[in-house]
Amino acid sequence: MSSSDIKNQKLKDLDHKLNEIREKKNSNKLSNGQAFKSAHIGWRMILELVIGILIGVLLGFGIDYLFDTSPIFLIIMIFFGFAAGVKTMIKTAKEINE
Repeated sequence: MSSSDIKNQKLKDLDHKLNEIREKKNSNKLSNGQAFKSAHIGWRMILELVIGILIGVLLGFGIDYLFDTSPIFLIIMIFFGFAAGVKTMIKTAKEINE
């Protein structure tokens, strides 16, 4: 039954409101999918940064152990790992925008 078939004005208003609610509910389904996609991208970028730093820590610790030096290489490699993680995050952000 369409709104034009209804003769009572209150019923027409109710039908109109129900149709609006149904439309909003259907549009929310699409936005939920977008929210999951955004969350996935966010976690991906966080992991890229953390993994870059962890690789830097491991390399720095290994080099310091190998050469029996103070933690200078550890500090240097942490910064390199951070820079590599940020560079990868920027690359991911550009990839998403294209």
